[in-house]
Amino acid sequence: MKLRLIVGMALGALLVFSGAAMAKDTAETAQGALVGPGKGFVQLLDSLDLSAAQKHQVAAILKDARDKSQPLRDSLKASFAKLREIMDKTPGDEAAVRQAAKVMSDAAVELAVERGKVKAALDAVLTPEQRSKRDALRAEFKQKFLERKETRHQEIDAWIERNL
Repeated sequence: MKLRLIVGMALGALLVFSGAAMAKDTAETAQGALVGPGKGFVQLLDSLDLSAAQKHQVAAILKDARDKSQPLRDSLKASFAKLREIMDKTPGDEAAVRQAAKVMSDAAVELAVERGKVKAALDAVLTPEQRSKRDALRAEFKQKFLERKETRHQEIDAWIERNL
């Protein structure tokens, strides 16, 4: 039971950070702290009516974040691959699973800290009104995400009940 809990928590942490871990471009690198992967972040930035100076500052922050976070994303991907490998080959080896999950967790923490720094830097560029609008859009996105997640959980629960 503890093993399932640990693996579940590790995989949950990975899901939280996977958007940044799998990011390939600037927008995907820093946006996880705001709205979610890819195009949505660009749409969010466009909706904030940034001035030309703000756009330049945000672009510089995102470029720097991409460069700094690439090794962290690579580390997270590698640690997740190692955990998957262990789970495929020796899922009952609790010590190995714990160690791999810890390494993955440590990598996720470092990436989260970097993302927090990016969010703080972006907050310093935005006006209070822009931050409020960003926060409202982020809350809307989060609500939709949670609704989709709940639907998936309900589908899994229904499948389990049908097959017990």
